Amino acid sequence: MKTASGLRFLTHFRLFGVAAIGGAVALMASASAQTTAGQTPPAPKTTQRPAAPGAAAPTRVAGDVARGEYLVNNVALCVQCHSPRDQRGNIIAKERLTGGPIPVLGPAWDQEWAYRAPALAGLPGFTDEQIVMLLTEGHAGDRPAPRRPMPPFRMNRADAEAIASYLRSR
Repeated sequence: MKTASGLRFLTHFRLFGVAAIGGAVALMASASAQTTAGQTPPAPKTTQRPAAPGAAAPTRVAGDVARGEYLVNNVALCVQCHSPRDQRGNIIAKERLTGGPIPVLGPAWDQEWAYRAPALAGLPGFTDEQIVMLLTEGHAGDRPAPRRPMPPFRMNRADAEAIASYLRSR
């Protein structure tokens, strides 16, 4: 039988856990220009832009893909929620970024919590511009905003384009 103080502890523990995860993700996203564990991020390279509307799509630069891979795996940590895990909780390497159950349970009172992360490999159903808008502004145009625990990222455009290049290449 649970006591009132026991329930209060569980409620505070859940709130603290959700806040800590959200804060950690936001902190990591804001530090995208810094190094992680002594690693040096690949230098950003801009993609070529079409001269006029309706022109050919931008060319992907190898540096963009490498920088995007670094950001996805070491800074924004997209791979942590958007990859399925085995019974031990390890990410299944062959299925990275193919979507899967969110590894963190949401608070019981939060009806807006996502329990499954969508696939990101190849960006199915998204244009590059929608992903860049999502990562720079926190929404993807006319699409609904992602549910928690996905943070509303505010990346710079070069980092968001590098991530889109990497995800599209998968």
